[in-house]
Amino acid sequence: MSTSDVFEPGLTGNESDGVSRHFPYVRNVPLDWDRDEYERWVPGTLAGSEWEVICVQCGDDEGPAQSQSDTVRNLRGPYSSKHRAEHVARRHAAEWGDLLWTPGAGVPPRGGGLLS
Repeated sequence: MSTSDVFEPGLTGNESDGVSRHFPYVRNVPLDWDRDEYERWVPGTLAGSEWEVICVQCGDDEGPAQSQSDTVRNLRGPYSSKHRAEHVARRHAAEWGDLLWTPGAGVPPRGGGLLS
């Protein structure tokens, strides 16, 4: 295995293309954790009523919340509803992106949907 094939947590593949967008996602809060054969975190039992926002571009390693920085934990939540967590994720993506709407998802807002 070459050094270019080594997995590095926090890297997304777009580090050298000048794009600074973030791509957060929402998931149920894991109640317990394990490690796989590559020493990556694997969630166990999920809390069906609590949700969290994960953003790898912010440095989240997708593992237990206790092992994350304060900034990552503040974004993570937990949130009491999936709807609220999705709202936080969309807002975070908009803060780090240049689009306020997804192309092809209907009519863009006035001004073309670009952040100024």
